[in-house]
Amino acid sequence: MKIRKINNSERLEILKGDLYAYSRWTNQDLPRSHLTAINPEEVLAAEIDGKIVAALQCFSFQQSVRGNLKTMGGIGGVWTYPEYRNQGCVKALMKSAFLEMRMQGICVSMLTPFKESFYGALGYAIANATHEINIPVSSLENYLRLPNSANLTCDRIPATEVKDILSNFLYENLRSQTLQPHSHGLVITNFTYDQWWHLHRQKLCVVIKRERQPVAIAIYAIDSSGNLPMRDRQIEISSIFWTDIESRDRLLQFFASHRDQIHSLKMPVPLGENVHTWLSNAGRLDSSMTEPWMVRAIDIVGALHGLPIACEPFTFALSDPYCHWNDGVFRICSDLNGDCSQLTVKRYGNCDIGNLAIDFRATIAGMSALVYGTQRVSELLQKQWITEINSETCERLEKCFTPCLIYNPFKF
Repeated sequence: MKIRKINNSERLEILKGDLYAYSRWTNQDLPRSHLTAINPEEVLAAEIDGKIVAALQCFSFQQSVRGNLKTMGGIGGVWTYPEYRNQGCVKALMKSAFLEMRMQGICVSMLTPFKESFYGALGYAIANATHEINIPVSSLENYLRLPNSANLTCDRIPATEVKDILSNFLYENLRSQTLQPHSHGLVITNFTYDQWWHLHRQKLCVVIKRERQPVAIAIYAIDSSGNLPMRDRQIEISSIFWTDIESRDRLLQFFASHRDQIHSLKMPVPLGENVHTWLSNAGRLDSSMTEPWMVRAIDIVGALHGLPIACEPFTFALSDPYCHWNDGVFRICSDLNGDCSQLTVKRYGNCDIGNLAIDFRATIAGMSALVYGTQRVSELLQKQWITEINSETCERLEKCFTPCLIYNPFKF
């Protein structure tokens, strides 16, 4: 088996495998736009006897981790032809992806698993899913009675044209800590324009502006086909963000204005959000959970450094069988940066360890769970992802690395 990058002429082979794994198979010629959405620099392929039999894509994104932007490798498009499964193809691809991410300066990774136990064995920790609700548009009618704010305007434009608008909006409001409904786990894409167009070619975007500056954004698809009964006509929001209650209400007012055209609205919301406070006479809502995310630290120093956490020093020993650069002893402590405490990290060389007192030992899945706040420390102890820790240190660790719910509506 050989693991390698692909070249431009092999993009069709990757697309065929992707279609076999995730779509309805077709022998028809595929539009050129499908090929241009594949960036050879992001693809790793497994080759056996000169034939590509498996592949994955590793996208370079930015991700908000506890409010601190990190370089993130988003693993997607993982497939293997059935006749080559159970031969270690995906495991070999993932090991190569870890090295690729390391060389690119990527410190954390995220994916949607086809099998949780498979990626768990590679050091990924399970995180939460996104909550999706389906609400009747009639439950938004109260927003139509709100006066139109003179300082808010509404633009509706093709989603293919908002790549930079959305990225700048997310960056600016993460920096000012005004992004709502939630920012932990949020992914900002670095997709090429071809990739963005391919993904959003059937979607629209509504942008709410105040003094010509975006203050709320939603990307959505609408199906109000005349041959559909009214009950089946729907708007599906894939991403929605706002900066204050006024801008959120203006977004909901926009969607409420479709009441004579569609019946329901599907939208992502963070877990724990009480959406009934937004609605009127909604009754019992239809809701579902997306597939859960899984997360991993690729470079533990980069993953921890700069997190807005105040803590006394901890010294820990880390084991990572797939990323050898994470094996060793590390010390974290907080430095004051302005009004905010941020973590700094030091790695000890073998000659420096000596009789150094270690506060605890951790697996890479355990440290990944701490970084992202996917589980309580007591759960990590029960799984033995953290060991050799006394009760006092455990209490301190729990206060520093509080659990956090991920909200990332962008699927890749």
